[in-house]
Amino acid sequence: MATLAEKGAGAFDLTGRTAVVTGAASGLGRAMAIAMAACGARIAAIDRDAAGLASLAAAIGSESFVGDVADLGFRDEVVARTTASGRVDILLCSAGVALRKDALETTPEEFDAMMGVNVRSIFFWNQAFGRHMIAAGGGAIVNVASQGGIIPLEGRPAYCASKAAVIQLSKSLARDWIPHGVRVNAIAPGLSDTPFIASMHDVPGRIERALAHIPAGRMGVPDDMVGPILLLVSDAGRYIIGQVLVVDGGWTVF
Repeated sequence: MATLAEKGAGAFDLTGRTAVVTGAASGLGRAMAIAMAACGARIAAIDRDAAGLASLAAAIGSESFVGDVADLGFRDEVVARTTASGRVDILLCSAGVALRKDALETTPEEFDAMMGVNVRSIFFWNQAFGRHMIAAGGGAIVNVASQGGIIPLEGRPAYCASKAAVIQLSKSLARDWIPHGVRVNAIAPGLSDTPFIASMHDVPGRIERALAHIPAGRMGVPDDMVGPILLLVSDAGRYIIGQVLVVDGGWTVF
């Protein structure tokens, strides 16, 4: 059998594997779903945006599940349907929401709603598919955190707390599940030019202040996540366990 070094680009081959992707309708989730499909994976795409999922399905032939990731009944439906015909090999939890509010202005309802998507849903989607992967003998899970889980971001304390929780959750699950062949890692994107940051453009000077922190001199784009996700979910990353891959143009270095 050829080594990974001998396989070269073939080490990223995902032919015959099934990947479940939350937050797949737009932005980073969409780009990562397309990349995995290009490497041969069958994609089950989850989002609240039906039109975005339809567009993705037209592009890559993905199966669409329209719903709210915070709804555990919806989660159970997705698990049942995606595992009925075989094994799910990859889970990418990319769905998330932002809360750009000072701590003094954040309401309990806003805090709970954001934590419900950014932390609680990731925990329980990991739980369900982790259980399936353990029974199946292995798999790869990647949770999307943020550079805000590593360094504080201006005016977003609750959001930063939620992403720090994703990082620690991923590390803890990695420790518990690697004996069963399930690799868990996280990706921490930096400021990326996607619909997720649309509200930042409404604040004069906000984008310019952020760019001043990025040594690469630009915001990230969805394509910047292609290499990281393919590494973490493929055989090329088979020895990467419990890590946080920061993709931020160098912001957190300085």
